[in-house]
Amino acid sequence: MRYVVDTHALVWHMTNDRRLGPQARHILDDDSAGVIVPSIVLAEAKHIADRKRIPLTFQHILDEITASPNAITFPFDEFVINCLPDNMEIHDGMIIATVLYCQDAFEEPVALLTNDIAITQSNLVPVIW
Repeated sequence: MRYVVDTHALVWHMTNDRRLGPQARHILDDDSAGVIVPSIVLAEAKHIADRKRIPLTFQHILDEITASPNAITFPFDEFVINCLPDNMEIHDGMIIATVLYCQDAFEEPVALLTNDIAITQSNLVPVIW
């Protein structure tokens, strides 16, 4: 199984924030868990890092992802765009579309690590927190 990570989960894991859900923390601590970082999550992380809303630089975030033996970044391309749900806010939709596309591309279950209420209540993808 692979896991798409949203911005909160990624940043809270990197900052050891107690708000990260216990199941999400366990998965992100597991070097054998395949973690997918959508490009929109990178963009959101850069946005909040550049505005000093988190105690990390964007370069640190990139370095951590690059050094991770189990994490990959994933583009927002025409294949992912074709999976965009039509009833979600665009940023949430981009993350959901990444999950949906990756399920088909990797031919295995993919869950989303998030505590986002709109995503969770949409029931479009499996959610773990």
